[in-house]
Amino acid sequence: MIITRSKSHWEKPELWTHGYHSKRVIRFQGLTIDIVGTKYSYVSIGKVASTFMNKFLESLKYPQTVYDYNVQDEYRLPQTYMVILRDPIERWCSGIVEYLVNNKKFKGDDNMSFNLKDRETLDLIFGVAIFDRHTCPQVDYLNDLDTENCIFFKLDKGFEDTIKRFTEKELNVPTKDVIITDNMYNTSERNTHKELREVINFEINNNPRYLDQIKSHFVDDTILYNSVNYYE
Repeated sequence: MIITRSKSHWEKPELWTHGYHSKRVIRFQGLTIDIVGTKYSYVSIGKVASTFMNKFLESLKYPQTVYDYNVQDEYRLPQTYMVILRDPIERWCSGIVEYLVNNKKFKGDDNMSFNLKDRETLDLIFGVAIFDRHTCPQVDYLNDLDTENCIFFKLDKGFEDTIKRFTEKELNVPTKDVIITDNMYNTSERNTHKELREVINFEINNNPRYLDQIKSHFVDDTILYNSVNYYE
C-alpha cells in the first residue's frame, strides 16, 4: 500500500530547538537516516520517539548519513524503512503540548502559568488541531512510501524492548550497554509539559466533541496505525 499524505499536509522545513533549547536543528518531510552497512534506513516522525531514536542509533556505532527519501539517488541501494507509529490521539496530545510550550502560546511571560481555562481558546486548539510538525498527521512524514518496503514498530510500553530485540537480531549489535535516558521521549513527565498535558488529557477525556474533532483530523493516521503489521 502506498502511503498518501493528508489533505492538510505539512511540508515546510522548520528550524526548532532540540534538547531543552540547546541545539537548533532542521526537520523536513522525507528526513531519513541511512544506517550505513545495513539494508535499513530510519524515517523520523515528530513526537514518535524521534529524539530517542537519534540517540539510540548513534550509540550503535554504525556510520550514518542523512538524506531525503523523496530524492532519487541511483547509487543508493534499495532500503527497508524503519517506521515507528504512535496512537494518533496520544501523539496529538503530546504534540500540541510541545507546540504550546515551544511557542509559549497562551502564556504571558516565563513566570506565569499557561491559561487554557477559556473555552474559546480550547475550541480553537481542538478545532484547528494541526499547527506544526508536532501536530500534523504521521502520514505526512511517509508520503509515497510503500508499506511493503517498511518495517513498522509500535510506540507502546514495550517499545524499548522491541527495538533492542530488533537491533540485536537484525543489526547484530548488543544493546546491554545502551543507555536509555528517562523521559527521553515521554515529554508529558517533564515539569515544563506536565501542567498542560493534564489540561489537554482532561478535555479530551471529558468532552466528546473535542475527541471527535481530533479523530476526524487524523483518520488517515488511524487507518495506517490499525492496518500494518508490527515487528514483535
